[in-house]
Amino acid sequence: MKIDKKILKLLNEQFYNELYASHVYFGMSAYFKRTTYAGFAKWMELQAKEEMTHAMKIYDYMCERDMPFTSDVIKKPAKDVYDGPLDAFKVALEHEQTVTAQVTKIFEEANDKKDWVTADLMNWFMKEQVEEEHSVQKFIRALVYAGNDKNLLIAVSDWAGKRAE
Repeated sequence: MKIDKKILKLLNEQFYNELYASHVYFGMSAYFKRTTYAGFAKWMELQAKEEMTHAMKIYDYMCERDMPFTSDVIKKPAKDVYDGPLDAFKVALEHEQTVTAQVTKIFEEANDKKDWVTADLMNWFMKEQVEEEHSVQKFIRALVYAGNDKNLLIAVSDWAGKRAE
């Protein structure tokens, strides 16, 4: 089954977008590992690993469809240091919203070209993005509520650290 060149280009780009997302979250995890927020460090590390599985889902799909794969670079995240947990989670939400727009673009292109299989794959990603954004928003709400209360901030971090692998 032949795939449209524009869809192929977008999928290839999305593979690297997902690796970039992993890179962003590993950086956040490393930032938190140098703080008292061990739970946030764990959450971000698990999120980084999840983003790698998303990249592999696209990679496997491309291989199954016998699509050519183009190597590319993974760009550096804009930040390595944050003004605290709330700043990091706001950056994470902004990033997730960007990813949502990226996968939606592929979904729309696949629908336009009547590539229902790719559209179905991107539908999975769009549902995943609802979960991703919601998860980050929960922490933003909790962190806003906690304010500068160190005990509450540690409690929110501990809650984040309970994330299942």
